[in-house]
Amino acid sequence: MNSALTKFSNLKVNKTYKIVLTFASSVFFLYALGQAPIFKNILAGAFSCSG
Repeated sequence: MNSALTKFSNLKVNKTYKIVLTFASSVFFLYALGQAPIFKNILAGAFSCSG
């Protein structure tokens, strides 16, 4: 039972899980980046060339 579950997760779920996990983490990171005013200030300072 355990080896069958491992084989299934390695064959079918692994690629999809990696893609979904990467997508979810990037979306969460961008959302957190938009919500935090500290990151907004850092981004504004990084992209503004004046001063």
